Amino acid sequence: MQANLTFEQLQRWSSGITAAVSATLPEEISAHFTAGARGLIASDQVYIGLYLRDGSSMTIYERDPDRWNHNYDTRKYHEDPFFRRFAGSRQDFLLPLSALDKGDFHTSAYYRDFYQPSGSFDEITGVFNFDRNAAGFVTYLRQRGARPFGPDDIAMAEATAEATRRVLERLWRQWRPGETTLSFADLSARERQIALLLIDGGCAKSISRDLAISPGTVRNHIKTVYRKLGIHSQVELMAAARSGDLSAALLP
Repeated sequence: MQANLTFEQLQRWSSGITAAVSATLPEEISAHFTAGARGLIASDQVYIGLYLRDGSSMTIYERDPDRWNHNYDTRKYHEDPFFRRFAGSRQDFLLPLSALDKGDFHTSAYYRDFYQPSGSFDEITGVFNFDRNAAGFVTYLRQRGARPFGPDDIAMAEATAEATRRVLERLWRQWRPGETTLSFADLSARERQIALLLIDGGCAKSISRDLAISPGTVRNHIKTVYRKLGIHSQVELMAAARSGDLSAALLP
């Protein structure tokens, strides 16, 4: 266990957990948790999200998605050794990358096409199953130039695993789609177009480039889409799409 933790680190962690389990939006849950976790287990990045057994991954961001993890969620997650372990088992686990590296990781397509270009160097990932279809994950990452995670870091991740599970369970409850089918009948053609790009994982900046309109205009459209649909975030919209809870009116 790390012996050099300061009172401020522990206070940030405690405050982050408390705020995360009471937050009402997935992005808020992520922001509160990762702010405390980065200091507790010294990490360049901490990500949380959901794995679904239909073969889906969704990282929950406190800000706009970065290009690497957007690429992960849309294309590369199925090559991730941690996702593959999740897909092949119903057991929870919390492991360092070295535990899954059988000597071939650095020659794999995942390492060549995603892991190395993203600047990642080492990671600890925990996966916690909720039901037969879904699990939450947490990933602590260090970039090239940092020291590898050691036994103390892994011990800290294990010691805080129950609190992390609580946060991920909160995230799952907030992310799950409701019982009512969303209706897109009131959306304009432009709003439907933007809704589709949001479902595909786009953010205001990427959508503005795709549609050749300003990011501010895109953000205004996004607010209108959420208001008309009675939702509060992109993850709610994506949840409805992945569950089949979408009205045919959305289709182009």
